Amino acid sequence: MLDHDMSLISQQIIRAIRGDKSQAWVNQRLDAGSNLIHRWENGHTKPSWPDFISFVAIFKINLEVLFKSYFRYAGELENLSEFYTHIFAKKKLAEIEKATGISTAKLRRLKSGETQTSLVDFITIVFGLDRLESLAFVYDLTSGRSIPALDELKEQRERVANAYLKNPNIGLILVCLNLPSYQSLSFHQDSHLSKVSGISIKEVNEILAFCFANGFIVKEGELYKMAEFRLSDRGNKQDMINTRRFWLEKAVEKTASSSSKDVFGSIVFCTSQKAREEIIALYLRFFEDFKKIVDSDKEQDKVPLLMNFQLFNPGEE
Repeated sequence: MLDHDMSLISQQIIRAIRGDKSQAWVNQRLDAGSNLIHRWENGHTKPSWPDFISFVAIFKINLEVLFKSYFRYAGELENLSEFYTHIFAKKKLAEIEKATGISTAKLRRLKSGETQTSLVDFITIVFGLDRLESLAFVYDLTSGRSIPALDELKEQRERVANAYLKNPNIGLILVCLNLPSYQSLSFHQDSHLSKVSGISIKEVNEILAFCFANGFIVKEGELYKMAEFRLSDRGNKQDMINTRRFWLEKAVEKTASSSSKDVFGSIVFCTSQKAREEIIALYLRFFEDFKKIVDSDKEQDKVPLLMNFQLFNPGEE
């Protein structure tokens, strides 16, 4: 269940997008007969999704790009029925109800288009399904302006993300906490983590202290375990290059001792620009398929799986 007031967040999103423009200026461009923006920002009226699209168009916000980037969705945006089919995927409506607090009956109506989506509905659903990406989406949507109800969470995520981008060993320690060899210990041993990760004991303990303080890990009995928290290397280009290089080097180190259960390889295509775009769109949807498999995995014995993908044009386009 969500622990934030989505109605309040929706109001603050409208206010943040409006920026330094007056309510009257926006009302005039929406051809609203009364102070519609005032009612939206004070929660007296919930903006419908079509109204919200008209609103962001005034500020030349490209929703299509944002939806592709954060939700891997490239379909039509005026009606969200197709979008809900995309993000609900194979999840049961009962699961989505638990995550969002929206009843299965209403979810069914929203998905079919029988009930028109409001901005509050949309924000509630996407935050319930993926809080990390939705948080980034909201701040990208609002050009990084303050969302008071979310600013503390944003600061925490940025603190963690910046630490990870500066030192990807944080991600390596989180992976090592899930190794069978660590999970089989009767009590926590920083020396074991140091040995399997190749990181000094001092740095291991510094990373553990940071992760524990920021909710990345929790202590269960005598061992640490990763909390319900997800790292992302989304950031500027150089940051993403550096973290991908880090994990690629780790992967290359492992190829010499890889087992028959490991899979690696490369594939090269020569395509038209149109086919290239279709392949990239399909590739992006893979992440949702991978997440579904992980979410439905009920096995108790877990092993880490690292996946590092890169699509690029080797020429000089």
